[in-house]
Amino acid sequence: MSEEEIRLEQTEEIKSSPADTVARIKQKRRIRYAAPLGFLVLLFAAIGVVSVIVGAVQGIIKANDDTALREELYTFLDPVMQFCPSDFESVETAAEADPLLLAAVYRVSEAERIRQLREKDDVCAYPVEEKLYRMIVPQATIEESYRFLFGADAAPTHRTIGEVEYQADNACYYVPISINTSGYVPVIGKITQKKQTYKVQVAYVANADVQYDVRGNAIEPTVDMAKYSQWYTVEKTDTGFKVLAVSAA
Repeated sequence: MSEEEIRLEQTEEIKSSPADTVARIKQKRRIRYAAPLGFLVLLFAAIGVVSVIVGAVQGIIKANDDTALREELYTFLDPVMQFCPSDFESVETAAEADPLLLAAVYRVSEAERIRQLREKDDVCAYPVEEKLYRMIVPQATIEESYRFLFGADAAPTHRTIGEVEYQADNACYYVPISINTSGYVPVIGKITQKKQTYKVQVAYVANADVQYDVRGNAIEPTVDMAKYSQWYTVEKTDTGFKVLAVSAA
């Protein structure tokens, strides 16, 4: 570079105003910080995308997890499943079916048995017949239990069934503390839903087929171990469920 060119460049630098100098400094700073700032923006954007994906996956898993529903249905259906009812299209046509009435009675006796265990109470909540040690349960209590299982309009046909004795004169049932059931372990299989109606597969595994672990604890049976199975039609109500029908699988 010639002396003349150097002189001209120095002259231009001298002519530059302080404002121009400040602007150049700010521009250099912006360029210096642009790269890391852009990296941070991309990083936060990536974190946001990952969070959305994780949330979506967790939402799908939660939506497909029917564990709570299975437990709720099992608890509700247990008294009925214990007696393996024959197929029926409506509760009205099955009013004479023994398993339905026994289910209502069993639900009352089982509730009392569990209450005594939890409260460590040896005194029965119902009057007890001393000779055979049977609970004397009011007819109205059995009717209430029957409606709980089969709907508000359902009405049982009162009668004696084996060890469960009905006395019309006293409007009561004589109920053993422990009622003999079918000898099967019910297992909930597939569940399908259409609006408020559920179709529930119930598989029956014979007690003799239940396996035990090395500590002697029963291993929960599976559907493939069942002797046979049925489909329960259950409707969701304002207060719980009600059984509408039972059909062959």
